[in-house]
Amino acid sequence: MAGIVLESGVVLVPLACAALYLIISSNMLLFVFTTVAAMVGFAVYRLRYHYSSGARSDLIVRTNDATGSATAAASSKARTKKRAKKNASRKAAKPEPGHSSGGEFDEIIQDAQRHCDVDGEVVERSGALLAAAVTPEKTKYDMELYGSALSYDHRCFYICGRPTWVLAADFDYWRVPIPPSLEKVDQITDTWRRVLLQYKMAGFNAVRIRFHWGFHSPSKGKYDFTGSRDVNRLLSLCEDLGILVIACLGPFIGDDVQGGGYPFWLVQRDHIRLRHLRASGAKIWDDRFAAAEGEWYDQLISMLVGHEVMTKSVRGRGCILMIQLENHLGVRSALELPLALQDETRLLARMARERVIRAPLVTNNLRWPDDFTSLAARTWAAAEKKLRSYRIIKGAYHSDISGFTVRDVASQPVDLDAVARVTKGDNAPMAALELYKPSSEPETGSFGRQVEAAISQGLSVLSLPAYFSMGSWGNLDSPLKCWQGRSGYSAVSADGSLSADARSTRLVLHIARAFELQVASSDSASSRPWIARASRPTVRGVGVNGLPAGAVRVRRQWEVAATAKTPVHGQQDKCDLNEDQLQMTLATYVDGQSATATERELAFLFTLAGAPAITKGHSFALTGTLGPRQRGIFISNLVVGSKSGGLISLVAASKEIYARVALDLGTEVWVCAEESIQEGQLFFDCECKVSGHAEVEIVDVDHAKDRKFSFVIPKSGPGVATVTGESGATVHIVLLAQSDLDTLVVDYGSFDYEKAKHDGATGAMPAAAWGADGILIADHDSVELAQTRDNAAGRVVVVSRLQTQRCTGMRILNDSSGSAYHGHQFIWHYVADTSENSDNTYANVSVRGLERRITNWDSLPWKLLPTMADLETMDEINLMSWQRDLGTFAYQATDIGFNASHVLHRCQVRLKPQHLTATTIKLQLNVRHRCTVWINGINMSGHETFYEPSAEPGSLAAYIESMRNAGAARGPDRWGGTATYDVTKAINISAADDEDGALNEVIVVIESYGLGTQADGANDARAPRGLLAAYWHGFNLIGEDHDDSEIHDHSHDKRTEQLKIRWEICGIDVTQLQQPYGSSGFPDESTRAGWQPTVEHPFAPQGWSTRLSVDVNVGVQWWRWKMEPANEHRNEPVYLTVSGKVVAYVWVNGLLLSKHRASTKPSSVLLRGGLYNGGQQAPMAADEVVIMMYGWADDADTSAAGGSSTVVVELSINNSRGLLALES
Repeated sequence: MAGIVLESGVVLVPLACAALYLIISSNMLLFVFTTVAAMVGFAVYRLRYHYSSGARSDLIVRTNDATGSATAAASSKARTKKRAKKNASRKAAKPEPGHSSGGEFDEIIQDAQRHCDVDGEVVERSGALLAAAVTPEKTKYDMELYGSALSYDHRCFYICGRPTWVLAADFDYWRVPIPPSLEKVDQITDTWRRVLLQYKMAGFNAVRIRFHWGFHSPSKGKYDFTGSRDVNRLLSLCEDLGILVIACLGPFIGDDVQGGGYPFWLVQRDHIRLRHLRASGAKIWDDRFAAAEGEWYDQLISMLVGHEVMTKSVRGRGCILMIQLENHLGVRSALELPLALQDETRLLARMARERVIRAPLVTNNLRWPDDFTSLAARTWAAAEKKLRSYRIIKGAYHSDISGFTVRDVASQPVDLDAVARVTKGDNAPMAALELYKPSSEPETGSFGRQVEAAISQGLSVLSLPAYFSMGSWGNLDSPLKCWQGRSGYSAVSADGSLSADARSTRLVLHIARAFELQVASSDSASSRPWIARASRPTVRGVGVNGLPAGAVRVRRQWEVAATAKTPVHGQQDKCDLNEDQLQMTLATYVDGQSATATERELAFLFTLAGAPAITKGHSFALTGTLGPRQRGIFISNLVVGSKSGGLISLVAASKEIYARVALDLGTEVWVCAEESIQEGQLFFDCECKVSGHAEVEIVDVDHAKDRKFSFVIPKSGPGVATVTGESGATVHIVLLAQSDLDTLVVDYGSFDYEKAKHDGATGAMPAAAWGADGILIADHDSVELAQTRDNAAGRVVVVSRLQTQRCTGMRILNDSSGSAYHGHQFIWHYVADTSENSDNTYANVSVRGLERRITNWDSLPWKLLPTMADLETMDEINLMSWQRDLGTFAYQATDIGFNASHVLHRCQVRLKPQHLTATTIKLQLNVRHRCTVWINGINMSGHETFYEPSAEPGSLAAYIESMRNAGAARGPDRWGGTATYDVTKAINISAADDEDGALNEVIVVIESYGLGTQADGANDARAPRGLLAAYWHGFNLIGEDHDDSEIHDHSHDKRTEQLKIRWEICGIDVTQLQQPYGSSGFPDESTRAGWQPTVEHPFAPQGWSTRLSVDVNVGVQWWRWKMEPANEHRNEPVYLTVSGKVVAYVWVNGLLLSKHRASTKPSSVLLRGGLYNGGQQAPMAADEVVIMMYGWADDADTSAAGGSSTVVVELSINNSRGLLALES
């Protein structure tokens, strides 16, 4: 009632004022006033459900029995009747299951009924559960019970008391291409293992896994968690590899997948409101949708509960750190108010806790930190406070952890205190669950810059979406991503090749991991400028001369008393630490983007605690540069060693330390860049002995208790310097050349947090390596070299206490005298056993058995497709005349399960001269998204109905664009898009005395770019697909064979000829497939008959290539061949390059692997090798490659012999994404 009163008061009063103003005066101000009133009314309509829907007494949470209570059953029955009646009036009537009207359209009507499934299922209601029982107190994480395993504060997470940065990238296991016929447990596990090891070698300690509802549920009531869908096995593998998991349960998982991840069977049931959306921007709670969500959570959560971090078994501790509920639920309205259906979050939180999820719950909202700083947000915050004070609205729901999407943290610095105020003091760490590149430069921006900016601002949880290119096999992508692709965005390509951004980001992640223990739990140093004097000299302030204040951020490890029993340092009495080691480590983040060329060398100014300032407030200075990144992370107050092994203290450094390797309790190896890359110095708190590739200068610092300090200055070039302290503790500084730094990987192992807690681990790792791309370190004693395109056929250097015992793809190098790192017992040299082929362009494969076949239209399983006018004549529905005349079909492709890439339509009509009513015959078609038309074997080309808004996604301007343009990539795409074809020359007309007339066959092949994402209020997951409407001009079949009395409307004779024309539809019902995303939609895609040998036409001097002539009039054509490795280097990447203006689909071993758009731009698909070995059969087995192609007459060459219309397509197999020269 409160929502209704609020709505009426805010909407009707301004409208009444507008009417009064109209009486007094009429000008532009009236229009503006009325528009504003309408927008306010729309926002308040949303608010009604934002705050009030939780108060409903009949809201669903979970079904506990099959029938429910008598009251629920009666209520459900009434609602079912009401919904069925509304559905019948909106769409073609559907008979009850098993009912047959004896009509010619019975088959397809019953198919549509089966998919829509307006049944009478009973769903239980739970009183005022969400309004009263679901509160933050009842859904928050129980830190008192599970805090010893996992705890957090506003700084970071603590696993077994150890501060932890959660550095993740998205791992979409459902994007890893594994052919259904090859789903063997060992092969799937090995493929996942290879990919996850690449994540570890890139520096990540976690992955965000988005669980895809549609991938696991091909049809209603059916769930598959076997093979490539085995969630339990995947999580067990993460535990074995020591990788943390952010589990995104959905049900909506993102705008890069069809339907946002909802299963096709749910989208087809259009009586269910997805995400509770009734219309664009308006949400009304839907009990059936809530019940479907509960069913998904029942199935999925049962696989997760044994893998949470707080769960400990004989296999060790679990991997799931947090649970993400929904994704981008906080959709904002056109007024930019941060509104969402809070009950959705409350319901999902309750569902998770009911199903025994114990991990912290997190959400992911849009456009943050704008929400905290925009005028609309601040205005709404004030209005919300006032409305709550009058008890017009209830308090908003706040989860125990606030998760956010940070679009561009580099350009929009975040104030931790401001976030704490807005989140009502959640005392939770800041999370960026989708840390994209800056929106202004999506292709050229830097992931590394975003990561560096994020951790410098205090974010402790982040995940990088699309960092690894996992491929786009099948029909997983949404229309926008299917069309755009992600080329150039991902940092790591599908073949394992690293971009410059990936190498830079990896160094940043290495630094973060090296000093995680010291800096993860930190505060801004400016918020706590004072620090107590420790027994050792301690830096309390850092400045950089020549840079603005905003370019330098200093964060300090959280200071605690020695006796405090905190989650961070509560175990001093149990580990090998003393008070001297509890230094307040500082991390100084320097952004030198604003520095000029003359400021290349910077002066780092340090202030010691308890020591009077000497010059301009500073105690001493070091010089250094920032290196190629033009940014840097520098460490101060770091203690190395132990009481038993000796201690050495690094007071400050202007040299970046990228990795730390522990050799024993008192010895570490630090990996740095040589001086020509990044100049810098190290300042130690003792009189050190230095040997090797560095020089030392012993100095005094005034007022520092007469202590001696050592300036260590590395020499130019690569090498190793050894620094030994007075107590015997030693640091080996390894200076790498740029080529070695670009390939640096670190062994992060399966980190045992509990062992680290008791052993007093310092954060140093067991091993590191460099020299070649693709180095994978499973454990410090197991190193393999994965085959990637960028592999260097040179030396691999491993730093470890022990020699590596197991090597794959490498062999030991006995003579390493030529190496700059020779002569140290902890450095081991290997030779990469890579391909001997010096030309890395042409693949080492052989191709045999090139064959071709053509789709036979007559052999396909066609079904009659009724129009709306057809159903009216069957007395199924009542239509207005304009509805009957438009030739709109009663069912679109989605209604009958044809959600694959293609759906086919056929029309057969016989024409005689007396049927003609005009000199030209035209065919009008309305399709989504791209059609190709053949009439009597003649290609008429086609048209595309697809529109990508140019405005900012999610903005009001983008929404208006989608409303105006047919085929919008995101929007309510339900109108427009008709194209007219003049088919006069292709039509057959019989002689006047021919009783039957000449047969004309029309074939329309329609390619769908996928369902909409349902990401916002556009309800676009249900935008129509396939052939929406078709009607003819220029002939009339009615007058000759029918009495005029049979025509409903005499004024529309020219269009009622539709009643005599029959259209058929053909496709694949994906809900009947084991893998609903793997079909092209052609029913003959898997046929083994009809293949004929064909001739190859090589065009390249080396490797395998052929030039194919695709006759566009023939129809859809298929080619296949066998591809075999030519030598033992079977895992190297192999690409197929396609060039030509045709639509081309590529299968490998039965898996739809790639699609080539009809574009002049060549495209490449990875056939085997790389991150996941493509779809390869077995290491030395032959792979079957199939390619399907068809084109348009507009793109064909008509000068070929015999008058054929052909498009030349060039295929080549090579080892590089860089395309071959395609000229003759």
